Amino acid sequence: MLHSNPDTSSSRIEDVLIPVLSDNDHRPPYVGSVEQYVAALKVVDLSSCERDMLRAHFYAPEQRITGTELAASAGHFGSRIGHKKYGRVGRKIALAAGLPHCPSDVSDYLAAIFTLADGTQMESEDWCWTLHPTVAQALRACGYV
Repeated sequence: MLHSNPDTSSSRIEDVLIPVLSDNDHRPPYVGSVEQYVAALKVVDLSSCERDMLRAHFYAPEQRITGTELAASAGHFGSRIGHKKYGRVGRKIALAAGLPHCPSDVSDYLAAIFTLADGTQMESEDWCWTLHPTVAQALRACGYV
């Protein structure tokens, strides 16, 4: 199911089609529902830089962002530091939401990001991350965006 604002003359983010998942939609166990993410975002202690990273991901074109772009959104340089810092965000939110760790053969900090987004490794060491629709909906519901 897709959600959009019926006013197509505006260019606000609310007017972009955003997939809306119900609890009946298939998700891996490490990806939470909107309700789980909302509950987690209400209690998790995130720094201003961590919140900036979440906002940058939400507002990125098609909600896709690289580790390098994540690092820049928090005032740092390089994909590795972007991934490590965003992995910390993913781990905090996963713990607060009661979500299991993503089973993966990548590093722990990359695996933690899969709680927030689907990732594809690029030709370099960088990854491109697409925000889970349930995370996007929770960010909006909690007033982060």
